[in-house]
Formats: sequence, structure tokens, C-alpha cells
Amino acid sequence: MGGDTEGSVSAQDGARPVRLGRLARWERPLSGLIGSLLAMAGGTAVFVSKNQAGSVTLVGLGGLFLLMAVSGRTIESVRIGDWEITMAELRRQAAEQVRAGLNERAQATLDVLKNLDPGADRDPEVHALEITVFENRLLGAVEALRAENEQVERHLTAGLGEPLAVLVSQPRDVRIGFFAAYAQDISGHISRTSLQNFIQRAHEADCAAYLFVNGTLHPEDLTTLVQGIERDGGQPVGVETWSPTAQPTNLRPAVDRLLARVRGPEIETPTIPRQ
Repeated sequence: MGGDTEGSVSAQDGARPVRLGRLARWERPLSGLIGSLLAMAGGTAVFVSKNQAGSVTLVGLGGLFLLMAVSGRTIESVRIGDWEITMAELRRQAAEQVRAGLNERAQATLDVLKNLDPGADRDPEVHALEITVFENRLLGAVEALRAENEQVERHLTAGLGEPLAVLVSQPRDVRIGFFAAYAQDISGHISRTSLQNFIQRAHEADCAAYLFVNGTLHPEDLTTLVQGIERDGGQPVGVETWSPTAQPTNLRPAVDRLLARVRGPEIETPTIPRQ
């Protein structure tokens, strides 16, 4: 989970050297396109928006992307007159947006940060913020799919193998647990011990079925979890995958499939013909 990250943001000063890295060949035209779009959006906003600070930020970001496209290098900080943007500032903004519940805006800020600094993928602070955004999106999706005869339990302090949220559906109080599937680093893998402990805890939890919503967990590890939980008559498991760059998909169809697996075919009352 991403906690309070402001304490880890160091101050920037004019004597700090600019850190440079190289862009991949395919990233240069992409940076140019993004820079052009941001610059045009900022230029238009100058005339139609009252938020001049936001307009200047768009123009500045567009300029950074264009500069990277031309130079082929990533940039840690750039000063334009009295205005300076730094990677630490973007991290701070993303952390504030996460705490305010602005998940889409936080993800957009993190996407800009990673485009400006490809090394951000290896930054534990950035990764923790992305995990928090992913979990917040999942909680929102579970609330959105809830029907009138259903309740949602949030387990914000859930540990390994414990669902982040539980949907309680009627009739029969069927409990569907939701897991946000991700790894703690860019490898996408978790340890074998963690996998086994996860499976054991999931078996013991008070849920009739589970839905894994996968973000960054490696398919092999996800398959191990699913097969381990379902083995020997364990709880049924469903899997949905969310792309970080796309809007979350509706989870209702996946939940309905799990409910059908738990409840089995409905037994119809036979109709007695009238004499």
C-alpha cells in the first residue's frame, strides 16, 4: 500500500545536476506526439480556461516531451524562467491525488512521470502509489456492481490471502471475495512461500468464491493461485485483467458467473396440471 510519501521527497536546488537517461528508439516519436498534444492543449487552455497555472503546466510538460523527443534523453528536472518541474514534484502531486481519492488523475500523473523518467518503474514509491490506485479502482468497481439485495464489506487492512473486499449476495448470504493481484516489483513474480501461504489463507477465509482482478501479477503465479485455491474442492475462482492504461471493466458479469457456480442450477417447482 502507498502510505504518506511526502517525507521521502527531497528538495531540489539549482546546484543539483540534471540526471539524463536514453530513450528507446520507439519512445522518441511517441514523446514527440505526446509533447505536441500537451502543448496544443495548454495553448488552447490559456485562452479558454481561468486556471492559468494549469495551462502553463500543460505547455511546460509538452515542452519537456518535445525536448526529450529531439534530444533522445530523459530529464530529471528542467527550469523554464522562474518555473521548474521535477520528478520529485510529480511524485508528490501523485501522492496527494491518491490521498484525495483522485485515482484517475493520480494515474495520469504517474504515467507522465514514467514517460519523463523510465527509471521510475523501479522506484518503490511510484510502485506503491500505483498499487494504491489499483486497489482504490477495484473498491470503486465493487461498490458500483452492488445490487439492491447485496452488501459490500471493505477490508482495507487485508493481509496475504485475505480479500480486499467481499460482496455478500442474497439469497443464502453468498460471499464473493475480491483480490487485487499485483507483485511488489516489476518482475511480476511473488515468492513460492508467499504463494503457498496465500492459498492456505484463502482456503480458510469465509468466502464461497473469489474473483482475482489482475494488474501486474505474472500469469504463471496467477495460475498457481487459482489452481491451488480450487484444488480438492476448494472455492471457485474467476479472473479478470485490467490494463493500467484503460478504464476498468465492469465486474458484474464475472460475479454473476461465480454466483451461478456456487448456487448451481436453480431447481424449478414442477407445475401440476389442472384436472
